[in-house]
Amino acid sequence: MNNKQKDVISSIVFLLFGIGLYIASLSVTSIIKNDVGPAFMPKIVAAAIMILAATKLIFALKNNCEGYVTKKEDDEDKKGGMLTIVALLLYVILFDVLGFILSTVLYLFAQFMILSNNGNRKGVLFGILAIIVPLIIYFMFVYGFDLILPSGVLGFI
Repeated sequence: MNNKQKDVISSIVFLLFGIGLYIASLSVTSIIKNDVGPAFMPKIVAAAIMILAATKLIFALKNNCEGYVTKKEDDEDKKGGMLTIVALLLYVILFDVLGFILSTVLYLFAQFMILSNNGNRKGVLFGILAIIVPLIIYFMFVYGFDLILPSGVLGFI
């Protein structure tokens, strides 16, 4: 299977996943009537998934470059995929124990390192981003939307 076929198939799968997630979020009911209910974020995530998948599908269908449409086996891609699955499993396992901030910092840093190669690997930049992004998300959700995220060992925040 070449890269174009992989991109088309994965885009369709994620497009269907986004549609399913959006449909499922319609059944979420709110106990307390407020501006931002519990279905708000799943709808946003579903919409983002659908937009990204549709965009990827359009680009995949339009791209006919030689290297893109020819079959290529790359052990590095398989290794990266397996490491991503391991990182996600560890993230899920550590989420309640370490809390949102620490587990997300560790996951993002690991994922940045997995997805980069030796030519574009910038540990300091990845570390800074891996710290800043979860903090912004945490404070936005907890103090902006009044939603609860697990604080884990950082219970003082």
